[in-house]
Amino acid sequence: MDTHRKVINSLTPRQREVLQLVAEGRSAREIGAILKISSRTVEYHKYRLMEDLNLSTSAELIRFAIKHGIVSD
Repeated sequence: MDTHRKVINSLTPRQREVLQLVAEGRSAREIGAILKISSRTVEYHKYRLMEDLNLSTSAELIRFAIKHGIVSD
């Protein structure tokens, strides 16, 4: 099993929600409003995901989500 698949399988439901909404192009403020969390917490989840997946940019995170079926293109 590749590293990315392991990380995907270990995502919490909240991390999956944040990843999906980021990939849909939502801002941290919008995601926070949708999930009823602060935009700072959204940013924490986002950057933690990027760190775990060894990604450097939001664009890479979005490509990852599309490639792995978290969100459709």
